[in-house]
Amino acid sequence: MIKSPKIVNPLSETIIITFCIFWWFIAKDIPDFILPEPLEVLIALFQLAVNLESFQHIAISMFRVTVALIFAAIVSITLAILSRTNYVFTIIIESNILIVLNSFPSIGWAILGVIWFSISDITVIFVEIMIIIPFCLINCIQGFRQVDKEIKEMGISFSRNRILTFFKIDLPLALPFIIAGIRISYGIAWKIAIVAELFGASSGLGWLLQQAQNNADSEKVLAICLLIVLLFSAIDFLLLKPIANKYSINIKES
Repeated sequence: MIKSPKIVNPLSETIIITFCIFWWFIAKDIPDFILPEPLEVLIALFQLAVNLESFQHIAISMFRVTVALIFAAIVSITLAILSRTNYVFTIIIESNILIVLNSFPSIGWAILGVIWFSISDITVIFVEIMIIIPFCLINCIQGFRQVDKEIKEMGISFSRNRILTFFKIDLPLALPFIIAGIRISYGIAWKIAIVAELFGASSGLGWLLQQAQNNADSEKVLAICLLIVLLFSAIDFLLLKPIANKYSINIKES
């Protein structure tokens, strides 16, 4: 039986309140354009949430992150499957493609994206995909590598259909690793989205962040950053974490 996580944790609440008090104590004697007080940031956050134009930018960023995450997951799973087919694919994918993607500078993808696709949604999504693929791919490779050979041989003895064996044995056993990779990639995607939107978009939260910087609006900068934290936490808590718990428990029970 899955225990629902506690929404309120006394220790975490105490830490947050202590941090806010410390923040207020530091900010009360500093100009607002340098460090605004917590209440001012919360007001700016509320204004972002209720403003229709700002909500459209939030929806655009969410759409880009979601599309990039889906494509990155599909590409990673495909490459991980190919790496298991024969030794040549293993060398190409794990010793070449993965190393290049893992070490290629993020700023390089952002610049190339703007050069290749100009200022567009495709630019932002492309940059996000190229940067989060290695994080997802590593987990996918490890997931399929951890599949128990005895269980797989037993499955093959019941059915010679490779596709059926994959969906009934390989994929379910690798899912905890794949979902863990998706959770990691989701957080990184939000960080990359802001940078990509600063370079290659005229909309989204990154673009709003740039406008706030141009106006020296520290309240809005912090409000946008806090909003991203809340968006990430909400999706992870309500969707990704329950899925991860479900499949990890199913694997243990089996």
